[in-house]
Parts: sequence; structure tokens; C-alpha cells
Amino acid sequence: GWLLSSKYSHAYTPDSTAIAEFSNYLRHRGVPGGVLAITGRFPRAAFGVARAHRIELLDSDNMWDELQPLLDDAQHAAIDAPARARLKWLFALAWLAAFAIGAAVFLGGRQAEVHGDALVSAMTSHAPLRDAAPEPADEPPVAATASGPSSAPAGANDDNPARGNDAPVPAPAAPTASPGAASAGSTPAEVAMRRRAIAEAVARMPHVRSAVWPAPSTLQVVVDSDRFDPRERLCPLLEHDPDLRASRLQVQYPASSERPVRFLQCQAY
Repeated sequence: GWLLSSKYSHAYTPDSTAIAEFSNYLRHRGVPGGVLAITGRFPRAAFGVARAHRIELLDSDNMWDELQPLLDDAQHAAIDAPARARLKWLFALAWLAAFAIGAAVFLGGRQAEVHGDALVSAMTSHAPLRDAAPEPADEPPVAATASGPSSAPAGANDDNPARGNDAPVPAPAAPTASPGAASAGSTPAEVAMRRRAIAEAVARMPHVRSAVWPAPSTLQVVVDSDRFDPRERLCPLLEHDPDLRASRLQVQYPASSERPVRFLQCQAY
């Protein structure tokens, strides 16, 4: 009898080497000949090689449909086993990749959230590093707005010549005799007084709607124009004061402006 060998993959196309290996297998088994059947197509040169080795080649698109009913359950299981094993391996690999991607996305989101919280905390921190004593609890908030008692008259606006061409208003004199003396012996009440004077001076500047100290180390200024330069207008008021020159400036531009809120320091601690 002859031995039948079938390949059910459409992508399989045996060449002369595969035919020679099948012939050696038949010779070692003592089988006079064999049949090699595939669901695809053999190349034309393969038929001549097969005849020399007493092998008959069968190829057809419906070969598997004709061969499948002739196989028993054990042969079907042997044929399906490699495919099932490969399918399980692919499923396991897909789950592992999905888990790795999910873990990476989760960790990346957590890291971005931590960085965002740290940035917000740094920008909104209320206590400067070198302030050893907190502000008195009963001290009123230091604030000045363009419409408050210390502001310009209600009829004044940015086009009023009395204000000059957007020139910064000089800071009021500090309550101490000199900057050095203010830094050496200033009390919390004296520093608060100078904060209030600076806020009132800033509120009188052109394009400034309000100036307030929400924290001892932060001066918040709300403006109505993108032309307002905080470093040019505000720093000259703070740089002369050793207690306040390292304060953080928070400049808020109009809602219609494309410029974001700006944070800066005139001098570092």
C-alpha cells in the first residue's frame, strides 16, 4: 500500500526538497510509494520530481472538503491540536499586551496627576520659605481696587493725561527710615502697612482693575489690557523693599485675552 500525506494549509507549497524528504520517509518505512495532497497548487516542476520518487501529487481547491470525511476523530484532533495551541498562545499574548498597555496608561495618568497637583500647589502656596512667623490672625486682608477709596477718581480712565503715558506710579515711602532698617527691625504690622501702600499704588496704575495680597507672599493684580508689563510696572515698587522684593506676582489678564495667568518674581529669595 501507498502512504497518504496531506497538508491542509493553503499557504503550504512543497518544493523539491519537501518531496525528497517525503520520499526518504517512505523508503525508511519500506513503503513503495506515496500520495502527497495539498489544498493549494503545486508548481509545474514539482510533478516531474515527484514521478522520479514514485510519489503522486494531488492538488485542488476542494481537496480538504473531499479528504475531511475520510478522516477519523483522532486524525482530526491531531490536525487541530497545533492550531488550537497556537490560538491559545496568541490569546495569552494579547491579554498580556493589553495588561501592559493598561498599566502604562494608568501609571502615566497618575504621574501626570501628581505633577499637576505639585504645580498647582507650588503656584498657590501661601507661605514663603523665609517667613518664620505667620501673619496675625486678626489682620484684615490687604487689598486695593481701581474703584476703592484709594483708587483714582471715578471719572478718570486710561486716557486721562493726568496719569501720564502708562508710566508706573512710584511706590509710597516705607514706614521705616531706610531699606536696611526695614529689613532688620520691621514688625509684621509694619510689613503689612507697606503691603497695603504698594497695593494702593498698583491700583492707581493705568490698566489695573484691582490689586490685592491674597497671601503674605503673593500680590495678585487684575488688569484689563495685554499691554500691561508686570516686570516693568510692578518690580520697581518691590525691589527697594528687602521684605517684599521676593514676593510672587500673579497677573491676570482679561477674559478675552489669549494670554494665560502669569506668575513671576522680581527677585529670588
